[in-house]
Amino acid sequence: MLHQVLVSDLVVPIGLAETEDQESLTGFGARLADDTWLRSDLMVFRKEQARDDLWYIDGGPLLAVEVASDASRAADLGPKKAMYERFGVPSYWVVDLKGDEPEVEVFELGCDGRYAEAARVTRGRSRTLTRPFPIELAPDVIFDRLPRRSAARRTATVPDQPHRIGPDLPHCEEPILIDAFGHRWPTGAEKVELWDGCPVFYGEWDERDVEIAQRAYPGRVIRLDQPPGEPGTMTVLPGPGDPAH
Repeated sequence: MLHQVLVSDLVVPIGLAETEDQESLTGFGARLADDTWLRSDLMVFRKEQARDDLWYIDGGPLLAVEVASDASRAADLGPKKAMYERFGVPSYWVVDLKGDEPEVEVFELGCDGRYAEAARVTRGRSRTLTRPFPIELAPDVIFDRLPRRSAARRTATVPDQPHRIGPDLPHCEEPILIDAFGHRWPTGAEKVELWDGCPVFYGEWDERDVEIAQRAYPGRVIRLDQPPGEPGTMTVLPGPGDPAH
């Protein structure tokens, strides 16, 4: 599928560019805080941030890369970018298709703690970057396998996690923390994340999905972040009420 092609094309050049104390992984999570877990399409991090028994790294990566889809584009360039900025992730790339052509937008953290656009690279152009390692960003070379036509919309799934009994969900007025959320993967979502204690599901959602989420997260407010049936995100927000009803 096109999304996987774009991600896999980045793996080799990034893997060759990373330094001895760095590591890169696809589809891995970053535990930025007790209530915030983000899953980028590709990340580069310090080796000491990961342990074999964890399904995430501790702290922010050195580089987070997102391949924008119809469901994720608004989040990738909006609230998710703001969270990476807030937690001090030095470099953030968004790979997007403009028509059939890939474009890579590079954001780097400035001395003021804010992201600035360091580069916007399309086919026929290249840019040499130095963070988090020296690399020549050249879409013509990196994405040489990309077909010259739009692919059908994908139906992505969330990787299965080992079945383990985790802690109960907190009261509906309280934020959900990673240890409780991490044992309750949903199905049928393109991607799942935890933003400031609020589960966020990427995909195509409608009123039936809202009803299911209300049963799964009783007493909480379920918000569609776009019109029903269109690609985007569904967010589970804290809400007053008795979680038993």
